[in-house]
Amino acid sequence: MMGDIAFHGDPAIKAMAQERLHRHVAAGSFVYFPAWEDGEANVIGAVVEADDTPLYAETLGYPIALAETLPKFVNDGFRQRDDAAAFAEAWLARTPVGADLSRIVSQLVLDLLDDAGLAAITSRHPELERCRRGIMDLHRRAIDGETLDRKAWKTLRLAAVAATDGIGDAPVDRQAGNVVEAAAWPGTMRTVLRDTLSGSGTLHLTLSLAEIGWTTENESRVFHIREQAEKDGYKAEFSGLDRLYAILDADHPALATGFRQRLQRMEESSAKCRAVAWHAIELMERAPLVAPAPIRANAEA
Repeated sequence: MMGDIAFHGDPAIKAMAQERLHRHVAAGSFVYFPAWEDGEANVIGAVVEADDTPLYAETLGYPIALAETLPKFVNDGFRQRDDAAAFAEAWLARTPVGADLSRIVSQLVLDLLDDAGLAAITSRHPELERCRRGIMDLHRRAIDGETLDRKAWKTLRLAAVAATDGIGDAPVDRQAGNVVEAAAWPGTMRTVLRDTLSGSGTLHLTLSLAEIGWTTENESRVFHIREQAEKDGYKAEFSGLDRLYAILDADHPALATGFRQRLQRMEESSAKCRAVAWHAIELMERAPLVAPAPIRANAEA
């Protein structure tokens, strides 16, 4: 089998994966989680019929870091299950048989590092900014096909950790450092894309919520208000989010306004993850195709 070559160049493998996934979607047993339990399956389990991400990557020819990130794309990017299922089916359908996917992870990590919001923070810390640029250069070289010494990654990774440790307690600056640290691994490392995407999402959501003045204290107040209402049976004629809105609108109008803004910013964060997910598919569609190995004639024929 060929590593990181989509479906190992075999259309039958793609057809098998699509049929298994579609069977769960059609039956209503496609779920966000668990991966494989009681007849229900997520985007990984539906294909390999197990909670086994490495098996998914090995069976279908996806890079392990890409397969590891796939559930995060689905869970964080698509709030409606029908949309999640449609993306999962598009993921398989739009991956060309025989596409060389070996550069996709570094391409996505590079995009996450080449971000104006992240750079605005790291530029305040020269050593961290040097690390960000250095790690971007390593990913570019990997995309160009260069085989990189592990020491190059380790040197910059340790430097990024030290730079982050030297920042102090400023939460947003440390979150920026965490993004740089997470990216300081080659694309073959299982969690490099998932962790970089997660760190980037956390950073941008923190910045976004700060813009509207939403704090951890606000978050705690909403939690306790909802918890107390459950105990008291207050506004029980409503349910779910409608009940929380009814309570906040009646008793805490300023908090209600902020909470609605907070939900909007959460949706924008989800949209960012969704955009990266679709971009991953676009990169796979544009990946070069590897010709299947020629079948050798039987020497005894």
